[in-house]
Amino acid sequence: MKKLASIVGAALSAACGLWPLAGAAQAFKAPIKVVVPYAAGGGTDVLARLLGQGLSRELGQSVVVENKPGASGQIGTQSVAAAAPNGATLLFTVDHSLITVPLTMPSAKYDAEAGFTALGQAARSVWTLSIPASTPYRDFAGFAAAVKAEAPLRSFGVPFTGGAPTLIGQALGRHWGVAMEAVAFSGSGPVIQNVMAAQVPAGITGMPEAMAVHRSGKARVVAVSGAERTPLLPDVPTFKELGIAGLEFHTFLGFFAPKGLPKDTAQEFNAALRKVLADPVVLDKLGGMSLQPAPTTLAEARDEVAAMERFWEKALGAPQR
Repeated sequence: MKKLASIVGAALSAACGLWPLAGAAQAFKAPIKVVVPYAAGGGTDVLARLLGQGLSRELGQSVVVENKPGASGQIGTQSVAAAAPNGATLLFTVDHSLITVPLTMPSAKYDAEAGFTALGQAARSVWTLSIPASTPYRDFAGFAAAVKAEAPLRSFGVPFTGGAPTLIGQALGRHWGVAMEAVAFSGSGPVIQNVMAAQVPAGITGMPEAMAVHRSGKARVVAVSGAERTPLLPDVPTFKELGIAGLEFHTFLGFFAPKGLPKDTAQEFNAALRKVLADPVVLDKLGGMSLQPAPTTLAEARDEVAAMERFWEKALGAPQR
């Protein structure tokens, strides 16, 4: 009877597409909650839900995405750091909330390397400067001239406080010889919505949100970060080309678990994630979101976090480790 039940159970699993990973002990034995520390509708949230579908299939468990925005991503990130390291609660985020927030906000009681296990990156992107389509200036030079002449234009929307978007805005201000003010929203989605409505003169966000409105003609991307132009916007110059140095960096999106997650559990998740990222359907959707796939091993993901932490310590003038 037990053997029959086992056969029936296996058949049902196959019918539902819930086969366990080959050779794995199936460490994930309960539904998985993935916390996104930003508002629903932004690129991080959309990607988390897309990948969650594939991960559910590969791990044989339901994957539920929960948005916990606030305090520049600190609230959601902190909640995962405090969770039990059993694979039931994971974090999907950009490098900002994980790395730059604890370097700039004393209230953040977590550390990127000491508090989390990097489970693998999913994608990379560059940062964009977008302006409303309704403005009379059409490119970076026109926007720059307007900002220099008109004080009300000297503010820009950012998806969180501090980090790359604010650093970019401050670099622009220094280049133009004016003081720029960052206006923080609860994610890139709200930033780009306010740019489209011309409620803010400009916005600095990730590529996914900016590309969507750029393609629709509701806003214009006039400059991007990175060492070279992105093939997604070959006609848009980099900040470096425009004479603004130090903005050649990118951002990454990845999965993290509370520190102490068993190694076999981390390896099982990483294998599942890499398999999802090899799916042609997922790759096509990533391209549609203007993201570059960036699958990594556990070691590569860990090393990227360490390298980014050193970069931001230097960029922000934080104490070196």
